[in-house]
Amino acid sequence: MNVFKRWIAALSVTVMTACAHAAKPSAEVVHACLQGESRGHATWTAIATNEVGSDDDFRGGYKATLFTANGRDVGYAEKDGRDGLIWGRTIVPLKRAVPLDQPPETPSTFTPMLADWSTIQQGSQRFLCVNFNFDGLGRSGSFQKVHGLYLMSIPQRGTSKPALFYGVRRTE
Repeated sequence: MNVFKRWIAALSVTVMTACAHAAKPSAEVVHACLQGESRGHATWTAIATNEVGSDDDFRGGYKATLFTANGRDVGYAEKDGRDGLIWGRTIVPLKRAVPLDQPPETPSTFTPMLADWSTIQQGSQRFLCVNFNFDGLGRSGSFQKVHGLYLMSIPQRGTSKPALFYGVRRTE
């Protein structure tokens, strides 16, 4: 019986990994997120951050900073160091982010009001894009153009959960 349970667990991990890799953003999507503009077949659309909402008990006690994109809540959730991105009522923890780079960077927290928020569409894939320069400082004084970015796949209704990706790039 233990062998069967291990086999099921291994199969589940394989399927989850395959789903995450299947949704991995293209170079055009990464560039559109980083530069804040459409690129090739990747269409970039800004999310207005001039109207911000907050909820101190968003879901399960998370404190949320919220914006609106196409009538849906989008934003940042904070709770005891378990920060995450919000799409609708779903919170995807930052620690689950799959690295875009090799070697991988450690996912970083950020200040939601200092970040650029957008959506990117490429074919049938849609992503929530968050681009930030480490709270205005870059990685250090000499690296002002170094940005962190999160790309979260936005699944179609009734399909899998969102996959989250993280990377660090220069803007030039």
